[in-house]
Amino acid sequence: MIWAVITFTKIGFHYWKDAPEETKFLRNKHRHIFHITVYVEQMHNSRDVEYFAFKNWLEQNLPVIDGPQSCETIASHIKKLVETHFNNSRKVKVQVLEDNENGALVE
Repeated sequence: MIWAVITFTKIGFHYWKDAPEETKFLRNKHRHIFHITVYVEQMHNSRDVEYFAFKNWLEQNLPVIDGPQSCETIASHIKKLVETHFNNSRKVKVQVLEDNENGALVE
């Protein structure tokens, strides 16, 4: 399988209202640079998903990250957005990392 791989960053704020006591600081809204990687299935070797155009589309269509959203929630939202863009005709994976350290991969 061939994948188009698009990466970019987005500043956002989130919190986890039910964070356990040992990480209770996560209950407060805090800032991250979210490192986002989107994998989109390519149908052939001639790049049917053009990197620059698709990255521009993603950056323009991704909503503000601000609220009780986990990396898993953000990645799931982006995955659905991309799948809808391609009429559910391609496989999509999305990774979202907080400050390029910890996060989630949604397939």
